[in-house]
Amino acid sequence: MRHEEERKEAERTERLWTIGEVVAHLRCRFPDVTPSKLRYWEKAGLIRPRRTHGGHRLYCPGDVERLALILNLRARHRLPLPVVRAMLDRLQEDPALSPEALEALLEVFREEGVEGSASLTAEEAAQRAGISLDQLRRMEAMGLLPDGESGGERRYGLEDVALMRVVRDLEAMGITCRDLAFYVRLVRAQVRHDVALYAPLVGDLATDVERIGRFRELHRRIQALTGLLYRKYVRRALMRRWLRRSIRSGRT
Repeated sequence: MRHEEERKEAERTERLWTIGEVVAHLRCRFPDVTPSKLRYWEKAGLIRPRRTHGGHRLYCPGDVERLALILNLRARHRLPLPVVRAMLDRLQEDPALSPEALEALLEVFREEGVEGSASLTAEEAAQRAGISLDQLRRMEAMGLLPDGESGGERRYGLEDVALMRVVRDLEAMGITCRDLAFYVRLVRAQVRHDVALYAPLVGDLATDVERIGRFRELHRRIQALTGLLYRKYVRRALMRRWLRRSIRSGRT
């Protein structure tokens, strides 16, 4: 009951856009956007705007953000609608998906198509990722390919393939799975902290679009914080290292 009251209150207070306002807002970034495209995507099930009593479409901020993503996937990545729908479903499952992770997934979806999202055996996944079965097993042993909750024989999806390719590329740069084990521990610790931090603020994500948007905004701001801090600490560490080398070279 409380959840329903919160949802209705959000609907009363949030900014709602007409289809003309949405098109005008998005056209600066996507010049070819038109009202007919938005109506077509609605028929295709990619977007579900609200309606006035007179039948006019109204878009909430989450709808506008979703439309911008659809335009980006269609116009800049040239993805067909079934692949766009699959990507939107993936983002709905995980609002915290970063732009870098999205790019890695897009590459796999672009090559494999939606049909490739069916569960794969280890041999099939390794082949699609361009690695050997031994490399796959090594990644698993280091925790770089987290297993799902289901029992039985391990199966792999396109996200696993994207992970394998990223690790493959890092190995080609001279970074080993053992080196990357540190990041597995780091991510696990961050997940524990973030779940404890976010859960009281956003509640149940599975049934509430507004809370998903709130979670996404929280995550974006935390990512901005950690990104800026990382840059500053890296600069400071590199500067200290350079200074130490300069001092040592000056003494010799």
